[in-house]
Amino acid sequence: MEVKTAMNTYLKVEDVANLLEVTPSTISKYYLLFEKNNYRFNRNNQGKLMFSDNDVELFRKLIQLKNAPGFTVEKAVVQLLEENVVNTKQEIKKVEKELREQFLELRQEMNERFELINQKLDQIEGLTSKGEKSTKNSIEDREVLIERFKGGTLTADDVLYIMDNLENGERLDLLSKLYDLHYNFNPNHPKISEIEWED
Repeated sequence: MEVKTAMNTYLKVEDVANLLEVTPSTISKYYLLFEKNNYRFNRNNQGKLMFSDNDVELFRKLIQLKNAPGFTVEKAVVQLLEENVVNTKQEIKKVEKELREQFLELRQEMNERFELINQKLDQIEGLTSKGEKSTKNSIEDREVLIERFKGGTLTADDVLYIMDNLENGERLDLLSKLYDLHYNFNPNHPKISEIEWED
């Protein structure tokens, strides 16, 4: 009977014997020879042997190799185990190479991401610096304008500068005050009901 796990299907001695068209005692003889040479097969919780697909392939190769000239079952087992060690080492090297390549790719990607983050931080720092400089300049400009206003030396350009830096509501409020101020200083000038805007 087959036992399935998440990754593999495991077979009992009888199942492997049926697959390879040999007797269960032959499979028992083969696995004992492999274990005599330090190869270990999986066992379930009750201690019964459970063979993987790789184990079945190993038995299949043994059946072919033992019939080759100059081979006995024992020599074939030793030969297959030596090949298995070589194959395992090659697989390990292959996996190591793949992991190294993946690591290098990941490191490259992380470096690129850090570089991008640093660029963004530099941009933010630059914007913050500009904002601070702009705020400082704005405060200095206001202080100069206040001094000019107090000294009565405010120019038309100063007024335009103030207008440009006001919100819409503040701009209208200032225009209204300037309008009233103009007529307080020029009482003989005819008054108009609304400020006329030129397009």
